Amino acid sequence: MTVNSRFRLAALLGLACVTLLAGCAGTKTPTSYYSLYAPASQISGASPVQDGLSVSVGPVSIPDILKQTRIATGGENGSFRLSEFHRWSGDVDRDLGRTLAEHLSRELGTEEVFVFPWDQNFTPAYQVFIDVLHMGGNPGGEATLSVRWSLVDRAGKGAPIIRRSELREASGGPEYGEWVVAQQRNVAHLAQEIAREIKRMRQ
Repeated sequence: MTVNSRFRLAALLGLACVTLLAGCAGTKTPTSYYSLYAPASQISGASPVQDGLSVSVGPVSIPDILKQTRIATGGENGSFRLSEFHRWSGDVDRDLGRTLAEHLSRELGTEEVFVFPWDQNFTPAYQVFIDVLHMGGNPGGEATLSVRWSLVDRAGKGAPIIRRSELREASGGPEYGEWVVAQQRNVAHLAQEIAREIKRMRQ
């Protein structure tokens, strides 16, 4: 084989490799990112303004399986599936805390709702502790959320309230985005339960 032939063969092989890599890159599955926060259009209308009401949400604790960006679904018999191409846009515990705070602000009619840890100059009237026991289910089926939460009157008026909420919402379809929307509804319902207890404590 002549020198020119070798160069020609090497060039053809190089072109083939570039074409193959370009083809692979073109078919790569894009990664989608999701949040538990729902736009205002999906949240119920705001309640009348409550003067002097302040609330802190957190700390929020979650299972270790949820502490990564890959979305975990399933959970039946303790078995989860992690999606490589469907991920949370941030830390799930912080995202859940902020989402609950936003819902509680609207449900209670106050902007004095903050996520733990709060500013040292802020002293909430009520503090909500969140312990997520399970968050799972499957796209095309149900989104499930199990939470043990406690509500503390920081002025010491009455014993802490401890509750467990078991929430289930049907996923609107087989896509991960629809499963996330169902989880957003679960979080909204959890906030409504907490808000009802806060209102009862204030009576």
